[in-house]
Amino acid sequence: MVIAIKEFKFRSRTIPLKVSEDELFMPNAVTREFAKVVDISPGNIVFDIGSGVGPLAIWAAQEPSKHVYAVEIVGAQYILLQENIENNGVAHKVSAYQGRFFEPIPPEIKADVIIADVSGIAEGPARALKWYPPEIPTGGEDGTEMIIPLLEQAGTYLAQGGRVYFPVAIDLSDSKKIMKVAEARFGRLEEMVEPNFTLTEEQVLSLKPFESLPYVNIGTKGSRSIWRGAIYKATNPI
Repeated sequence: MVIAIKEFKFRSRTIPLKVSEDELFMPNAVTREFAKVVDISPGNIVFDIGSGVGPLAIWAAQEPSKHVYAVEIVGAQYILLQENIENNGVAHKVSAYQGRFFEPIPPEIKADVIIADVSGIAEGPARALKWYPPEIPTGGEDGTEMIIPLLEQAGTYLAQGGRVYFPVAIDLSDSKKIMKVAEARFGRLEEMVEPNFTLTEEQVLSLKPFESLPYVNIGTKGSRSIWRGAIYKATNPI
């Protein structure tokens, strides 16, 4: 595995991270959108679920949080997560775990903020676009297989007044299915941002085999091809 150190900017912070472009999931435009909309108040407990190599866990630790619990399921990413936490000087404030969703976190700990940047793009498009290296799990057949179980569990792990931030790949997953579960599990949903992400001509061609799928919709804006995403804030678990 080829490891490089690259710098990533989240709001006004620049965070150096050890990454592997060909074999691990890279922090991307969606990661930056999370950093724009997640609100961390002084003393908040933060869970970063699907932490990858740690960009949002480190960013959250640099905010006025009390402590951050970062969970990553892929072993190679978990190793770099630990190294990046140490290298950025936040090891005293971040606890890293390898595992699925909330399972490794001590059950008595409740979160004020849950950042749920988990895989949410359907398997076919995710692999065709080469955004997910072979060893990294995608969102499954329709892009819902990671985010729906997380939404079904998240309310149990929230402190009173807590909030969950989660992504929806509107044009590359079954977003209606995701939102139906979110509406059933939370009393309040707020769309924080709905960005357009540009696709290259090569990427558009790679998606041609999936055009007939009801949850794959490539749009245009001016002369550009785009797909739409969104980040929601969920509160008041039911």
